[in-house]
Amino acid sequence: MYNEDTTTDALKKSWTVIGLMSGTSLDGLDIARAKFELTSQSDWVGELINFKCYDYPDELRGRLRSSMELGSLDLKYLERDWSRFAAEKVLELKEDSDLLCSHGHTVFHKPEDGITLQIGSGSILASLTGLPTVCDLRSQDVSLGGTGAPLIPVVDRMLFSEYSACVNLGGFSNISLSNDDSTIAWDIGPCNNLLNLLAREVGLDFDKDGKMAQEGLISDGLLDDLLKLEYHNLKPPKSLGMEWFYNEMLPVLIAHKGLSLENMMCTSVDYIATTIVADLPVGSTLFSGGGARNKYLIRRILKMVDGTDRKIIISEAPMLDAKEAYGFAFLGLLRWLLMDNVLNSVTGASRSTSSGAIYLP
Repeated sequence: MYNEDTTTDALKKSWTVIGLMSGTSLDGLDIARAKFELTSQSDWVGELINFKCYDYPDELRGRLRSSMELGSLDLKYLERDWSRFAAEKVLELKEDSDLLCSHGHTVFHKPEDGITLQIGSGSILASLTGLPTVCDLRSQDVSLGGTGAPLIPVVDRMLFSEYSACVNLGGFSNISLSNDDSTIAWDIGPCNNLLNLLAREVGLDFDKDGKMAQEGLISDGLLDDLLKLEYHNLKPPKSLGMEWFYNEMLPVLIAHKGLSLENMMCTSVDYIATTIVADLPVGSTLFSGGGARNKYLIRRILKMVDGTDRKIIISEAPMLDAKEAYGFAFLGLLRWLLMDNVLNSVTGASRSTSSGAIYLP
């Protein structure tokens, strides 16, 4: 239970860690600073100290959005620029920390082909911030036959165990469930990626509060076609990437392009809510992520669980937006202490691992 460059006993120290998260919905760069302490051999407590989301400059956001289409040299320039941007924002905190952990920004994620790529240079981040840096948390799991995602379930198991399940409403929605023996988790389906794609048709980054969606009507044809997507019949472990979104989902939307934008948005919200509710267990589920701010989506979910034995708890701010960045801070600490931070019960890999590359300043 020692970190990589000292003999400090983890039981005798509290750790202050910065976590970075950049999601496929491109809401911005989330930075969470958190304190963690191991109170017994296996019991952790965590505290979110502060959180901030930094908007990407338009030029950088555009390059991130088209990153799948970039050549190798342009992709390396993008990684350099993203890393410098992230390091600059970490330094703006002007607060001491022990460690930095970066999720990076996903470009490719095709674990079925043994491929995943999250750009974000650990060497640049460590050099510019002066902090030991953990990054590239998915690759080892994928190399062991796992899906490399979701990663936050180990955080849910150790720090949010009072809930029956945790759901994150990000670019994709995902869920984790734990019992005494194991943790399982999976990506449920599209969420903000789908709604934001439609909102951009009228020049908006997103549909604030779901106002556009609630003005539309549900198209039974579109809803049925979306729910028939093969992914929803797969059993966990399973995860999604933007490749699936463009190759499998986009053709369904194009096939129904005669619908009004409001009707497509309304139908998409019902599709998202339906897929989420279908996976909810009995008991209380904690919801977090940017999609939890979509009031119309949350109303549809609450309507669908009304009268059942499932209860929805919405995270309070700032944890509502900070939970993933907070979680990656904790995942980085587990890696630093050589503890498992990716569970094969979640990903289907041949074994659980202490994953992530470590760069020293």
